[in-house]
Amino acid sequence: MVFQDSYASLNPRLTIAETLAFAPRAHGLPASEARARVRDLLDKVGLDPANYAERYPHELSGGQRQRVNIARALALRPRLIILDEAVSALDKSVEAQVLNMLVDLKTELSLTYVFISHDLNVVQYLSDRVLVMYLGKVVELGSVEAIYGNPQHPYTRALLSARLSMDPRRRTREAPIQGDPPNPINPPSGCRFRTRCPFAEDVCARVEPPLADTGAQAVACHMRVAGSGHSKAATP
Repeated sequence: MVFQDSYASLNPRLTIAETLAFAPRAHGLPASEARARVRDLLDKVGLDPANYAERYPHELSGGQRQRVNIARALALRPRLIILDEAVSALDKSVEAQVLNMLVDLKTELSLTYVFISHDLNVVQYLSDRVLVMYLGKVVELGSVEAIYGNPQHPYTRALLSARLSMDPRRRTREAPIQGDPPNPINPPSGCRFRTRCPFAEDVCARVEPPLADTGAQAVACHMRVAGSGHSKAATP
């Protein structure tokens, strides 16, 4: 796993080499092989082993520390890496470099990423499939082309309409959704988005919508379930 805070994720008392070698050594890799793996990992994330292996975390920039965290996640040669807001704390130019590196590593090492982010542009750039959640529930799931090209759930549409545009003709003049998110400890009945949804009806409060397959994607909305009782739903 790769976390958002690149500094808090690293032990300040360990050098970069010691950090990267820790897990392989704990899994029984001999010291000489662990050192060789450290050099290989640093090369893979674009850091010169001769210059960075013996440094401490406070001697690195935020982008360099995040590269080290990515290298540490690769140390045991996983097939799956979970990245939790892994680039949101970085400067935009550094963020772009790290994202390009992640794309290259995914291809080179045949990796699968679970990338958690609120940055819709980053999600679009990095993802093959997108899962949208609201208050702990999945509201839409599909390919990146389907989600960004034809969003079906009102929350997904609101999220995408809130993106900034360089085109002045596409200026946002009013908030896509109103109100504040409900208390997650005591969520609304039925559809959790209903308290902020402009299409909410009685059925939305009474019944939790299933994640229904609509062809290109799956959507948890009564408007997309035939015969659900919503006025905009198709007849069965």
